[in-house]
Order: sequence, then C-alpha cells, then structure tokens
Amino acid sequence: MAKPKKPRTSSPDPPTAAHLPWHPPAAPLSTAVLISLAALLVRVLVSVGPYSGQGVAPRFGDYEAQRHWMELTLHLPSSDWYRNTSDNDLAYWGLDYPPLSAYQSRLHALLLNASLPDAVALRSSRGFESPESKLLMRLTVLSSDLAVFFPAALWFVWAYFKCGIGGTGEQRWAGWTWLLAICLINPCLVLIDHGHFQYNCISLGLTLGAIAGVLSRHELVAAALFSLSINHKQMSLYFAPAFFGHLLGKCIKRKYPIVEIMKLGFVVLGTFALVWWPFLHSYEAAMQVISRLAPFERGIYEDYVANFWCSTSVLIKWKRLFAIKPLKLMSLSATILAFLPSFVQQVRSPSNIGFLYSLWNSSISFYLFSYQVHEKSILLPLLPANLLALQESQLYGWFTYFALFSMYPLICRDHLLLQYIAVLGLFVLVYYSPGGSYKKGVNIPSGAKAFLSLALLCSLLLEIIYLRIEPPKRYPFLFDALIMFICFSQFIILTLYTNYKQWMLDSHSRSIGRKKDL
Repeated sequence: MAKPKKPRTSSPDPPTAAHLPWHPPAAPLSTAVLISLAALLVRVLVSVGPYSGQGVAPRFGDYEAQRHWMELTLHLPSSDWYRNTSDNDLAYWGLDYPPLSAYQSRLHALLLNASLPDAVALRSSRGFESPESKLLMRLTVLSSDLAVFFPAALWFVWAYFKCGIGGTGEQRWAGWTWLLAICLINPCLVLIDHGHFQYNCISLGLTLGAIAGVLSRHELVAAALFSLSINHKQMSLYFAPAFFGHLLGKCIKRKYPIVEIMKLGFVVLGTFALVWWPFLHSYEAAMQVISRLAPFERGIYEDYVANFWCSTSVLIKWKRLFAIKPLKLMSLSATILAFLPSFVQQVRSPSNIGFLYSLWNSSISFYLFSYQVHEKSILLPLLPANLLALQESQLYGWFTYFALFSMYPLICRDHLLLQYIAVLGLFVLVYYSPGGSYKKGVNIPSGAKAFLSLALLCSLLLEIIYLRIEPPKRYPFLFDALIMFICFSQFIILTLYTNYKQWMLDSHSRSIGRKKDL
C-alpha cells in the first residue's frame, strides 16, 4: 500500500542563506549594511565638532600629536623616529607607540602630503590648523575605522552566533542585529576617536578580529592579529593574559600540546619580527624604541583617572612616599594578583564564553592597577563589555555609562559636551530598542539597588554641577576627584561580579555534566 503524500507547506529557505548559521526573516547583509551606515553617520556628525587642543598653543593636544607623527615619519628615516635629533624633539609629542602605529602615521602622511603638503611640512607645520587639514585628518580616522574596526565587528558577530553563544530562532536574529549595533555604536570609542582625535579603532579592531578568530577556531590568525594589535598600541597588552590563558588551556587539551604551542609561538615571533624589522639591526635601536614605549617618568597615573592608585592617592600619597622603582613593583604585583584568578580559570577550563569574561577581567585589572594609566584607557575593558552585552546586559549598560562619565572632564575640556549628550542619548535608544536584551540580568538585592541608584543620581548631579559651579580655590579639582571616586567604586563592584561569574562557569559545566551522566 502506497504511503499518502505529505501536504506541501511553505517554500524552503533560499539557497543563498543556507551557509549561514542562522535563518533570519530578513537578509542579514542588508541589515548589516544599514547598521554600519548608521554607525558611520554618527561618526561623521561627531567629527564635525572640535578636537583635542584645538587652537590651544603651544602644545595643542592629541590631534597635533598625531599630525606631528605624520610629519616625522614622512620626512625622517625610521632610525630617527624614536631618537632625539635636531628635527625630532622628543619633548614635543615624541612618538611613543610601537612601530605599526608609526607605519600607519606614515601612510596617512603620504595621503595628506598629496593633498595638503603644508599640513605635514617638516618643522614649519608645527601647530598647523585649517579647515582643510581638519577634514583630511578626520577622514584618516574614518577610513581606518571602516577598514579595520567595522569588518572585525561583523566577523565577531558572525563567529559569536556560529559558535553557539547566541540564542536561537527569531530571538537569535534579533540578538544579532542588536549586538552588531552595540559593537559599532560605542559612545566612548566614537567620542575619543572622532571627537577627541585618536586611532583606537585600529588596535581595538585588530583585537576584535583576534577574538573573532579564537571563536571561529582560527587560532593562528588570531595570534597574528593580536600581535599586530600590540604592535599598534602597547595598551593592547591589557588583553594578553586572557589570550594566553585561553589558548594555552586549549593547547594543553589537544593531542600534541607542544606542537600546538610552538605553532602559536612561531606566528607571534614572526609577526613581531616583521613589524620590528627596521629596528632589529642593532640592540641600541631596538632599546631606543622600547624606552619610548614605557614612560615611567610620567608617574603611576595621569590626571584624575578612576583607578586604584589615583583614587587612593587622597589618603596615601603614592608619588611622594615611593620612588618609581618600588611603585613599578607594587603596580605589577597588584595587576598580576587581580587578573590571576581569571587566567587560571581559562587554563583549567577554556571556553568561548569564559574567554569573553576573561578579556573583561584581564583588561579591567590592568586599568585599575597597572602603571601609567590615563582616562582613555577605559576603552580597553569597554570592548569585552560590549561583547558580553547579550549575556550581561545590565553590566554592559551600567559600565558603559560610568565609562563615559569617567571621561566627562576630558570631554568638557575638548568642548564636546553636545556630542557627549547626543551619543549618550543614542546609546540609550539602542540599548532599550525592541531587539535588545536589557530585560535580562541578575536579581539585584534592594540594598544594592539603592547604592547603585545613589551612584547614578550623584553622577547626574555632578554633570550639572561641573558646568555651573566653580570649585573652591583651595580644591580646584574637587569635582574631578568626586567623578573619579564614583566611577572607581562602580568599576570595583563590576570587577568582583565578573570574576565571580567567570568562576561559576566551572560549576555550571560540572552540573550539566552530572545531569548528562544521569
């Protein structure tokens, strides 16, 4: 007897989406393009405003530093980039980033020199400012963002869902669009790179690409990208314990662990050798570069940064009581102790979600306890906070706000208050959008809620007071210090929470294993 034919239902999914790890109701490419265009528009609008040190002679600000590095790398041989010479006064914005950052400056200098040679003329261009040069300089940041950070964000979101960290079905698709928007419309990164003026999008983009490489099991590519990130900005070392611990844990569990470790080591050494090649002809040349990358003489912290050393300096005058050498040892010890639990957990039980927590715990440990931290360094722990937004939406939202608030004095000095309000408002709109996961989170006790609410209320009041009221003449930086204290308290609470959550991953895995055994 013939089997009855099953009735035909809906048509199958189009073959073009078959290779993707999800089947969204709309074309993922068109949605990604729309989100990317919106993120690009935000950057363009912010870049119209002022930049760091605009019109403030004689040293100006980070904008002039970046322009000056273009001038130096264009006209001087690489042997003189990090050396004090008649044409390179290291006291005036001397180059203090690794060689890859210098190569990037030279590339941008070639573009500026072709359009506006006066902007990068040797010696005579110091403090050069014009509408044309501002436009060209802003375009270099926008193009860097589009070339590095945007593709890395797209790759990460794809890898994130492919490896199974995201949800399923319609919720999975909604989470995909929300997470991409969260990664690309990062208010702190947009304000610092396209307002204040820096190129953090390159080093963070390379790090984000390395994270995507780890999630998609392309460890060798990840090792190369992270090595490039370190060679662009040495602060990328904030993430090194997380990468090292996770990859070491993976290698140990494989059939030939020594071979796996050696492969990663060769990639890292090869990448470093390639970047540093012009400076490897002599020990003196290499050490000259290294000495510029570790400016210990600047002190253990700069300005009013919301980390341990600056926040506790009100009670303990670290700079007066201790010389540079013991301070370096204390900060190194404190940093290692802070990230060690997270590192050990990943060596023991490496996992994709644990890796993301480890990136946060490692980078925030460096921010809180390492030597020579400035307020813009908060961008580094903010990157993994973005990546954990679907798992820890409350943590992400809270941390983003206070990270932004910690830079409030800098934003006011740069006259970027309008941009600050605009990107903060945009962040709130994206965070509470229908596709978001802001309703997910932990149950917070009433006492903790009261404390957190008080911190939020104080921050809002301080934002108004900072603009409207003059501080006492005896304490001219009183409001800066209060902002620092509030942000530091929140960062410490969040750090304790994320370390606890990372270690609880082991307990969760064991409980799942026991259920499977039953």
